[in-house]
Amino acid sequence: MHKHIVGLCLLLIAAPGLAQDQGPSARAAMLKTLERGKEMKGSGGQYQHLPQVGAVARANAAETPDEAVARIGESGAQVVETKGRLVLFRSTKVRPAALVSAGSASVYPTVVNARSGTLGVLTGMLIVKPRSMADADAIAKTFGLEKAKAYPQLQTVFYKAKPGADIADVSAALQADARVENAYPEIIEQVRVPK
Repeated sequence: MHKHIVGLCLLLIAAPGLAQDQGPSARAAMLKTLERGKEMKGSGGQYQHLPQVGAVARANAAETPDEAVARIGESGAQVVETKGRLVLFRSTKVRPAALVSAGSASVYPTVVNARSGTLGVLTGMLIVKPRSMADADAIAKTFGLEKAKAYPQLQTVFYKAKPGADIADVSAALQADARVENAYPEIIEQVRVPK
């Protein structure tokens, strides 16, 4: 009987380690099954759009991730992970790399970091460093963007993509524009939650 108790204790001690080992490998296996879309350059390296994964912000702190996904009409969607208020979910729907509306909420496109495998959320903002700040308004007009905030001292402009605009395409076009020194989409990969 003593051997059984010792064996049971060892199993209980080892169980959390076994669960942790299955977590990352199960996540890696799930990531491999996701359809991949357009590639894009971000501040953290190379990213690839995930057309089957979307993100929605929880309406309030009491709303569960499953309730947030149900609120936008995604019955049967699988919650993949949360990033603060953002709930990333796998859907049967294939979406472009664009912000779309679902009732009163926005559904954000997601990406995966090619180097780290970390999932990220495209916010619809583009961070642009024009060669000349005098071109900021013309750049907005050319690409159908809304100038959200300009920081002349940093030679940087934040533009908001219009709903339905493919962020990967707009980002690539901005990067190819001779008036632009650098451009990339804003991507939320990590969220610090206060303790």
